Amino acid sequence: MSDHCNFCLKSFKSSRAVSSHIANAPACKHRMEGVRAHIEDKEEANDEMHNMDVDGDIPFIFDYDVDVIQDMLPRSPPPNHHVHVEEVEDEERVWMQFIQIVRAEQEALGLDPWAPFADEEEWGLVKWLIARVGQMAIDEFLKLPITGHLKTSFTSKYLLMKAIDKLPCGTEWQLKRIQVKGNSGQAEGEDLELWLRNPVDCIRELMANLEFDGKVSYSPERVFADAEGTVRQYDEMWTGEWWWETQRRLPEGAVVAPFRGDQEVWPVYLTLGNISKDVRRQPSKHTAVLIAYLPVMKLECFSRETRSLECYQLFHYCVSQVLEPLISAGNDGIEVTCPDHKVRRMHPIVAAYVADFPEQYLVACCMENRCPKCTMGRNERGGMTKSGVHKQDSTLENLRLHQDGEMSNGQFEGELGLQAIYSPFWATLPHHDIFSCITPDILHQLHKGVFKDHLISWCSEIIGEEELDAHFKAMTLYSGLQHFKKGISKWKQWTGANYRELQRVFLGVIAGAVDNQILAAVCGVLDFIYYAQYQTHMDVTLSHMHNALASFHANKNIFLDLRVWEHFNIPKLHSMLHYVDAIRLFGSADGFNTELPECLHIDFTKRAYHASNRHDYVIQMTTWLQRQESIAIQEAYLRWWALQQPADSDSVTLDSDLNGPAPTAANFIILPHQAQHFTMLTASRGYFVPRRCPFPNSTIQRLLDEHSASLFIPALEDFLHNHLTPQDQIDVYKYLKVLSPARPHINIAKSPVIPLKDARKGPAPAHFDTVLVIKDEGRYTSGEGISGLRIGEVRVICDLPSRFGHLPHPLAYIHWFRPLQTFDDNLQSFKLTRSSRQQGPNAAVLPVNRVLHPCHLVPRFSRDGPEEFYLNRYIDLELFEHLS
Repeated sequence: MSDHCNFCLKSFKSSRAVSSHIANAPACKHRMEGVRAHIEDKEEANDEMHNMDVDGDIPFIFDYDVDVIQDMLPRSPPPNHHVHVEEVEDEERVWMQFIQIVRAEQEALGLDPWAPFADEEEWGLVKWLIARVGQMAIDEFLKLPITGHLKTSFTSKYLLMKAIDKLPCGTEWQLKRIQVKGNSGQAEGEDLELWLRNPVDCIRELMANLEFDGKVSYSPERVFADAEGTVRQYDEMWTGEWWWETQRRLPEGAVVAPFRGDQEVWPVYLTLGNISKDVRRQPSKHTAVLIAYLPVMKLECFSRETRSLECYQLFHYCVSQVLEPLISAGNDGIEVTCPDHKVRRMHPIVAAYVADFPEQYLVACCMENRCPKCTMGRNERGGMTKSGVHKQDSTLENLRLHQDGEMSNGQFEGELGLQAIYSPFWATLPHHDIFSCITPDILHQLHKGVFKDHLISWCSEIIGEEELDAHFKAMTLYSGLQHFKKGISKWKQWTGANYRELQRVFLGVIAGAVDNQILAAVCGVLDFIYYAQYQTHMDVTLSHMHNALASFHANKNIFLDLRVWEHFNIPKLHSMLHYVDAIRLFGSADGFNTELPECLHIDFTKRAYHASNRHDYVIQMTTWLQRQESIAIQEAYLRWWALQQPADSDSVTLDSDLNGPAPTAANFIILPHQAQHFTMLTASRGYFVPRRCPFPNSTIQRLLDEHSASLFIPALEDFLHNHLTPQDQIDVYKYLKVLSPARPHINIAKSPVIPLKDARKGPAPAHFDTVLVIKDEGRYTSGEGISGLRIGEVRVICDLPSRFGHLPHPLAYIHWFRPLQTFDDNLQSFKLTRSSRQQGPNAAVLPVNRVLHPCHLVPRFSRDGPEEFYLNRYIDLELFEHLS
């Protein structure tokens, strides 16, 4: 166990070493003196501080008495359940949060919270310059004559960077030089640089973040969906079985700190499973910490025959150097100050390793024709049959036997499928099993692998690229749905978002163009992918997930019969067998996706590299990252400071996550500020129309002509007893937003034909969204099912003139489709046609509070018969769950 300085966060072997460091480091000594003086003044002026005991040998952290937060009710506690929390009570050793130390120092020196910058406006300029402007451009900007009127405290890039370097910073980077001696006969080997940070210090930083209070768990939980405790839920990592199994191996009172490692060529990231996955998925929360840049070299000092293996061994050696502090920390535990101000003894344990397939093989020390998790043979991965999982102890024993010459290459490589990596980094990590740590990878295994690389490729060959592109071009529009107006055959750069957009319409695109057996196979894969993205699982959803995979395997031979594929011994297809077990072990798979590391890769590697001069760039990248972290820490500190101010005082205006990436189907979070703008119908459902009407005083004649609302006036008779005339004017809205339990808001667009200003282009075509409407309120319930619901196309959203009185809700003019009665078993979807009345559309006017949810209708691609549609249940996860 190591102690650390709370001013610079460096780790030391003992508290005496910390005291010696503070006494000899001018910056830390100056901060300590400022804190002492501030605390002494506070003790004289404030009786609330009477119990604070200051010991000069150790930095301080406040320890407030706050109960551990338990969430997700109802639950049934297991027998002999103990909350594994150790509260360290020591009157002579008082801890203070790092962020509070910063404020104490500023108050002692009479500085504003924005120091070393002048004020809030200058701090906003600094953030913008660092985030949006390159370093050369910063210098050019500050040399402009007009910037002299700003009177900033810095006049050059050099002075700005010096000021940023005065801000609180994270764990410092260290350099370890590695000398590699080759076997190719070269006189010299290769000198490599491993840049790393102490992962224990990084864990302390994460756990000390006050913004995570209430979003961190310190003990495993069994969560149930019912009050009787019979329906088990798997959601956060602490709801899975791994945490319970690990907790039993630790001393009574110990807290598990499971962390994830993400390896993407150069960077290695770390985050904690204690933190809620809703927070972990937001890059702006800085829950993923970069702990190393691994050297990736060609190692030309080795012969071609051994070069690849030596690169593998170099990787394991470097990762073992990075994770070495976790060996003693995992065994003995470390004292960590938590967001609730308590100090706990935590055991940081590598729980999950998130990586794509090549890294998984590398980590598991196995050949790429084997499974990194189980012992399935290299030619046996094409079915639903499971085999035993790899055992870490037996794998290490096999590596030792081969190294000592007691096992032949035929058995080692041919039968066991192992690589000769005799010192894997995970061999000495405590309470750890690398094979269970390898988690599902939705992005590379499902979206890109099984779906894009295989399923789309097979169907494209069956249907033909030209016809498939034509179907994508003819797809109906939907708010937020990407329209592949040029097809997909020429698409070059694919992303995870593109894959998800394809999945939303793919079944409808191929319907009518392929055999029913192909539809069943595709439906099975799509269902599995959608279930894999659930944020919360129960035994019934895991059963559906298994059945979806079984449905694919039951129908997959059609692709062999049509000769578009030769076998199903596909590694990524085989990996789907391990999803259900992984979810029971670690919680839902959406908490372990590789999309976050790929997003971080842009910030921590690409942007950092472009900020360098391309020469000796790694040290420049670490400096750039250190400054970025300083900006983030200062911003977190200012948010904390603003919360401490009295409610009636002026407070700083801080950035929020509103400018971050929009929520996706797998990550919907209802935020309080979003609900404030909605007219709430229930606790979780509401609607919103723009405050400013985009089409005020629209004539009824305009609705009849441009919106094709030919029956608008007759439909209003039930409301207004036929008082409207074509000359009356009303306010018409362009869209409606619906608030639903799973999403912040969903747009419902209604747009007539709009002439464009550019004369070279034609007018934008009319677009009207389809919605699920509560037609019969008596039959409709807020639970599952479609009772009382009907589908309609929204043509007009409007308010009536004030002379007709005030209605509680705006009105929607809707064209009905036929009731949801015809179900297509092959597509697992409802078949629909438009409803008519007296040789015209069947129309109605309803208050917008009857609009439940937007929906997407996929046209039936056929050459004859009336216009038919399919209700697309894959358009989003909420509708998929509602209709499945």
